[in-house]
Amino acid sequence: MGLLKKIKTAVTITKEEGIYVTWYKFKAKFGIGLAGENAAYLVDDEKRYQSWMKKNETDLNIKNEEEISYKPLISVVVPVYNVSMKMLKECIMSVVNQTYDNWELCLADDASTMPEVKKCLKSFENNPKIKIKYRDKNGHISRSTNSAIEMATGEYVAFMDCDDVLAVNALYEVVKLLNKDKTLDFIYSDEDKLSEDGKHRHQPHFKPDWSPDTMMSLMYTCHLGVYRKKIGDEIGWLRTGFEGAQDYDFTLRFTEKTKNIGHIPKILYHWRERKESTAINPEAKGYIVEAAKKAKTEALERRGYEAELEWVSNIYQFRVNYKAVGNPKVSIVIPSKDNFEVYKRCIDTLTGKTLYKNYEIITVDNGSSDTNRQKYEKYIKEKCQKYIYMPMEFNFSKMCNIGVENSDGELILLLNDDMEIISGEWMERMVGHALLPYIGAVGAKLLYPNSTLIQHTGVFSFDSGPSHALCRYDDNTIFNFCRNKIEYNYSAVTAACLMVTRRKYLEAGGLDESFAVAYNDVKFCFDLLDKGYYNVVRADAVLYHHESLSRGSDVLDQAKYERLVNERRRLYTAYPDLQGKDPFYNPNLTMRRGDCTVEGEVEVTDLACKAGFEAKDFAMFDNVIDESVKFSIDDIVVTNRHIIIGGWCVVENSKHNNRDKTMLYLVGKEKVYCYDTEKLYRENMNELTGVEGKINLSNFRVYINSFTIPNGEYRIFLKKSGKMCDTGRVVEKLGEI
Repeated sequence: MGLLKKIKTAVTITKEEGIYVTWYKFKAKFGIGLAGENAAYLVDDEKRYQSWMKKNETDLNIKNEEEISYKPLISVVVPVYNVSMKMLKECIMSVVNQTYDNWELCLADDASTMPEVKKCLKSFENNPKIKIKYRDKNGHISRSTNSAIEMATGEYVAFMDCDDVLAVNALYEVVKLLNKDKTLDFIYSDEDKLSEDGKHRHQPHFKPDWSPDTMMSLMYTCHLGVYRKKIGDEIGWLRTGFEGAQDYDFTLRFTEKTKNIGHIPKILYHWRERKESTAINPEAKGYIVEAAKKAKTEALERRGYEAELEWVSNIYQFRVNYKAVGNPKVSIVIPSKDNFEVYKRCIDTLTGKTLYKNYEIITVDNGSSDTNRQKYEKYIKEKCQKYIYMPMEFNFSKMCNIGVENSDGELILLLNDDMEIISGEWMERMVGHALLPYIGAVGAKLLYPNSTLIQHTGVFSFDSGPSHALCRYDDNTIFNFCRNKIEYNYSAVTAACLMVTRRKYLEAGGLDESFAVAYNDVKFCFDLLDKGYYNVVRADAVLYHHESLSRGSDVLDQAKYERLVNERRRLYTAYPDLQGKDPFYNPNLTMRRGDCTVEGEVEVTDLACKAGFEAKDFAMFDNVIDESVKFSIDDIVVTNRHIIIGGWCVVENSKHNNRDKTMLYLVGKEKVYCYDTEKLYRENMNELTGVEGKINLSNFRVYINSFTIPNGEYRIFLKKSGKMCDTGRVVEKLGEI
């Protein structure tokens, strides 16, 4: 392709996809800037956000639909310094044009040297709702903001930067929430980025509800922040010496005085990108790193927590490592049966690699064979551990509770026998966090064996039920504001590795034994939430999880699947407000995937991602024979609601079996339906297939909503690494079963 043709192609792509999507793709290819490793991932998210805005930001969706009786005065405070007239005017007018009218705007010019700043401010001096102060000497952002606050008379103070823009309904939404709960002292909203020219909005930050550990990880509340003035007056507003993180320091201090915090899951603030702004480049203001460190250090001192800060370079944040004060004993409870070799690997790596030494191990065996029992007893005796042999039907909750009853540690660690320890400091970091008085359960980040693929980094409560956050996504990618790289609060964590103090374990009633197999850990974590505790995942406590090696899958067996559905139903009967309403997962993010991306539609251009092909596309399925494709359809489960298909697929001599997903096609008489399957780990794949290389992630399963395809017979085809095969298997959908 010639240079001229390349340029024309580039221009065409830019016109079709937009300059910002094109820029992200460019950064993805060449690894430019902070977004380099995330850029490819962000492309689709940007597209989804454009779709989201079209759907959610209509006139109908933002108009004042509710009458409000309580109308407090809100003081919007803006420090001003050397900003273009255009940006400053847009900022001011975004306040003037608010649909809520009981506001005042307090502007403090910090001795700007650009003449146009004063010219712009002077043009608004006759507006009775706008107060302006011209500082004689530049004092930086903390002093300037405080000068603006000195003019404020409102019940609440809203922070705003001089180049940013408020959504037209921003203050109305704040007051609407206050009418539902007048006790709220601090309210924050979602936000996005605004290009320097003001023409493009992108990179939305859809935030969780109040999350104290997330806040200690990074300043996530940010904009729009609205604070009760009385409390701000009491603690003192912005402090000098924290410039660059002055709002972070203030919010940390403010939230130590109140827990009445509200979150509005709507984009109400547009953060302007400028070359010198942290909105586009954190390196532009390197001093903010030290300011944030200072804010965290002083917060820890005020709260009486012993901790150290650890720099995480790829996300420009300091991690808080809480000390295991008093070196408390940890009781590790491990349920296991007839799974000795897997169990032995767990114990060998635990005892061989864990640096924290004050622990005991209690193994609860619900009925291993005589041969395996002898293996357990001999090994455990050598390790000076406790072994409880109690034959009974598998009940994970009961086995854990029995283990706890026979333990004496201050802390309880529930651990699956198929865990593999890979680092030394994991337990100490979990212990330090679990000892905090407000913390319930502490979880770990779990990876699939010998890979960087995430198995668990917290549990979301979706409409469809509990779901592992970021499951089967690569941990090398930085997801959704560092969710997989630093500590976040979650509704639940998996009991595959869960730590909690003994007191809180007993306070929550232990694991509910009516949940014998599934969702017992989620129910336990919900119980802790109900008691007022927060659950958290330590992103630096990383283990390998050989998932479901001991019991197999619950979804590829009809009886197990029905039990799973029943236990999920009972979970949400107990906690109906948490189904699809996870306080730690923004409702604007998708519940169809676990990747924390925006809920929006992406235009599909690849044939392999379409569903419902017309008959003309059937030619690709004629005489599909490729002997390099090795496969097996192990299970087909058809219920009233779902079709679940599981198996494995590998391609001989392919270097990408672990990376490439298996596509599954259902070929009917009139249409073809295609599905992007989930990757599953299976340890014995090389032995099973006779194929060499890394293929342990070539297992798959797919869930199909039965209502989305017509009744009839469908032949199953598989495609992987560009190779397609006809499995010869048929799915028959008959309607109600």
